[in-house]
Amino acid sequence: MFLGLREMLYSKLRYILVTGIMVLIMLLSLILSGLANGLAYDNASAVSDNGVPYYAIAKDAQGKVSRSLFDENELDSVKEDKTVKDAAVLGQSMQTLKRESDEKKFSIAFFAIQPGTFLDPKISSGKGLEVTKPDEIVVDSSLKKEGIKLGDVLMDDMLNKELTIVGFTENKKYSHAPVVYINMPTWQSINPVLYHQKIPQVSAIAIQPKNETVSLSNKNLSVLTQAEFLDQIPGYSAEQMTLNMMIYFLIVIGGFILTAFFYVMTLQKTTQFGILKALGTKSSYIAASVITQVITISIISILISVGVTLLLPNVLPEAMPFRISNFTIGLYSVIFFVVALVGSLLSMWKINKVDALDAIRGGDE
Repeated sequence: MFLGLREMLYSKLRYILVTGIMVLIMLLSLILSGLANGLAYDNASAVSDNGVPYYAIAKDAQGKVSRSLFDENELDSVKEDKTVKDAAVLGQSMQTLKRESDEKKFSIAFFAIQPGTFLDPKISSGKGLEVTKPDEIVVDSSLKKEGIKLGDVLMDDMLNKELTIVGFTENKKYSHAPVVYINMPTWQSINPVLYHQKIPQVSAIAIQPKNETVSLSNKNLSVLTQAEFLDQIPGYSAEQMTLNMMIYFLIVIGGFILTAFFYVMTLQKTTQFGILKALGTKSSYIAASVITQVITISIISILISVGVTLLLPNVLPEAMPFRISNFTIGLYSVIFFVVALVGSLLSMWKINKVDALDAIRGGDE
């Protein structure tokens, strides 16, 4: 340990450069993870935060809520199922609303619900939906940036039906669009897909199970877990897979860089190691000095990267979604540290193979 630290103090510039490279790789990994989580949350917070573990959709929808439509009266059979504790209908569609005062348009995600069910959103300001007032809506607070406020009237772009904003809710997004909660009958009346339907239609049924699983006897419906529901959101899986793949490669690349750096330095110091062995120094002592250097660089890199990452939300633009949990930071730090230690094994192997006489003579082995 003493030998390794003394060498780091003597060759400060060399080790500072390596530490800087490792900080950049670790920091980029954490930033990408924060962006991946932020994009996921911005894409599906209305679903991931609503506490609904299961959804029933039409059997022929092939797992896509956007293709799912079925009779609203299917709710009765779902509620009667022995595996279901409670259930509520849900309508979902991507539509456009325009402000009555200036006809400015907003792309939104409609979530149609029956007020008084467990799908009611938590209200941050104003009030919630009421059955007796079908032309009222509750919108995500991100629309405040567009000048939307309580009491504003928005109209759908098909029938120009007037919808009055009575409340705001926080962090409710779907497919990167702000969610607008609306009464089910009103949504059914303005959804162009439902114009010619004689029986009221819904997109899905949200289910609270009695136990851990749901198995419906209704053969017209198929059940999706919350994770499966999230995966069917357009772009959700592709975004996560792409960013996560980049993160994994960065961590592996960081390990290879650290491995290559210490292996090359080990080759450069073969003669010195040979002299140390000729003087009676054990291979384990020399190896411990290299491991000390790897551990020191890894810990410093992790601490700097984590510190910068925690400060990022204060400087990043608000339009850039960035969310990272303490668990994610801890997990990536441990992975990065383990990869660095595994990479040092090549140097350990080379040190163990150094022969004192050959090294002093200038041989490679």
